[in-house]
Amino acid sequence: MALGTIDTDSRRKIFLSISHGKVVHYLTGGEQEYFKNVEGTLSDLTIKERSFNGKNTPFWYLDIRDGKELYSISLPYASGTFKSIILSLASFQSLSKETKVLIEPYERNGYTKVVVYADGEKLDWVTKELPPLKNVTVGSSTYTDDTERMNFIHGIASQVRERIGRGKL
Repeated sequence: MALGTIDTDSRRKIFLSISHGKVVHYLTGGEQEYFKNVEGTLSDLTIKERSFNGKNTPFWYLDIRDGKELYSISLPYASGTFKSIILSLASFQSLSKETKVLIEPYERNGYTKVVVYADGEKLDWVTKELPPLKNVTVGSSTYTDDTERMNFIHGIASQVRERIGRGKL
């Protein structure tokens, strides 16, 4: 019986985030590298919980493959940056697992924005009409309820995931 070697480079994920208008790669020792964009094919889209100070918080993960490199962009569940990325990707009708995607963040007026391209085409949102946010009063405090909006975004993300052949979220 012959055993082949495993190419460990093709199994390694490079974890990224988007912050202050840049793609951020966190290195060991707390150092960071900054990049203008990330490019490749969208290979997966998932939601995973991470624990912060004993509290579980959901995050979106966009996995983008470029050759042997696999990048995983982590964004908070209610992130405006994620919403912009997913609404843009949903507008590209021929999106598939072979579509070349480029995500390019930038900062304007202290807010991180993002431009998304698919096969070289700059994308606009699939819709600008999002479910409204609601104010909910509990006792003497008022909170913003984004449940309807996030359910809508979750549905759009599920459609995008299906278009790249990964099934529903």
